[in-house]
Amino acid sequence: MVVSVITPVYNRARLIAQTVESVLAQAGPAVEHIVVDGGSTDGTLEVLARYPHLRVVSRPDEGMYFALNDGLRLARGEVIGFLNSDDLYRPDVLAAVVARLEQEKETDAVAGRAVYFVEERGARRFFRPTRLLTPENLWRELTYGDPAFNAWFFRRRVFERLGPLDTTYRIAGDRDFLLRFALAGLRLSPLDQIVYAYRVHPASLSLSTDWRRFLAVAEENLRLAEAYLLHLPPEGQHWMGLAQVRDTITAASRSLRSGRWADFRRFARAGWGYHWAWPALFVWRLLTGPFRMLGRRLGLRPLL
Repeated sequence: MVVSVITPVYNRARLIAQTVESVLAQAGPAVEHIVVDGGSTDGTLEVLARYPHLRVVSRPDEGMYFALNDGLRLARGEVIGFLNSDDLYRPDVLAAVVARLEQEKETDAVAGRAVYFVEERGARRFFRPTRLLTPENLWRELTYGDPAFNAWFFRRRVFERLGPLDTTYRIAGDRDFLLRFALAGLRLSPLDQIVYAYRVHPASLSLSTDWRRFLAVAEENLRLAEAYLLHLPPEGQHWMGLAQVRDTITAASRSLRSGRWADFRRFARAGWGYHWAWPALFVWRLLTGPFRMLGRRLGLRPLL
């Protein structure tokens, strides 16, 4: 069973070697590592040239999901995984995934757990592992929680049935795909193992500490809610509604602090539409914000 790992990259010369090495270190199955470069100019291609086993495609594209779909068209493996250019696979991940899929022929995808890390002065600090996805919490994690898309490994037949990732999204296309997966009734097998490590840094697309990128994430999550809310089972509707309350409160508060009044009004109107108590919840968030920040600085809460 061949595993195709698809990595989109753009100007990651400083980090891409670590990503490639985390795949090379995997023991067990045959691996095809496809790297789709969006026209890097910082030396990324020179770093990739040091690894002749890679299948590298380089051309300007229109975003991450265009690159992932390009990789899907090239992939020859029976199993598909996605690895960002600044992230890492944990040891012995692919062997565990293949073993599970060989054992469970009806399983369409295997989903492990992910962990976040920051790199400080050459040392990695790991924190906040994601929940194990189970049939009992699947709708919560797909809508309100963190489904850790890159910790999923799909059989090729999933893409043959559902089609590619939606390139009209810039950030939320992976969550959109997972919602399609669940609504289609496809079978997921949980793997209680940390398989993926997300690197948190300012230039990260979806995990950035930059408030502007958070606003972009909130925008796309609102779009997801408009597309899916009425089509979800009651549990999914409940959690997606709560997610929109949470995200609009955070987006509105960040817009307010940055003086973006139009954005503040827009997120406030959207949030109030999801819950009648949104104004009170928003004020509570503003009042308790300094205490949460103090807790982070004292190390009482994780960074994210």
